[in-house]
Amino acid sequence: MKLQKNLLLIPVVVAGVWGLFGLFAPEALMKLLNTPSESINPSLISTHMSLAIAQICLGIFAFWMRSLTDKKAMSGAMSVVALVFLLFGLEGVLVNLIVEGYAWNMFLLIQSIVFIVLAVIFFMKRNPK
Repeated sequence: MKLQKNLLLIPVVVAGVWGLFGLFAPEALMKLLNTPSESINPSLISTHMSLAIAQICLGIFAFWMRSLTDKKAMSGAMSVVALVFLLFGLEGVLVNLIVEGYAWNMFLLIQSIVFIVLAVIFFMKRNPK
């Protein structure tokens, strides 16, 4: 279970960094994601800050999951994190295809691929030995 507990540090760090960055510097994060300046308005900023709070909460849950001692519970926790990473990855790919109109945002695409790869790793390593 040591491998699973070490892997669960990844979502803690990712959620913490993205969540804090999105909470305290939402406009900078939107520019990093190539959001057009004319699209950035108070409504978008407040929505993004709400999503940042949700990311911080996910990081807190992942940190709590590291304290699990039951192998079956740890397997479930790893599966949940794998599903979350998969959803984040697929969302990025769909944004590139649908919202961006096939104009590939390379930062978002690379981030999405990394999340999908992490989802596969977490799912493959979900059962402690």
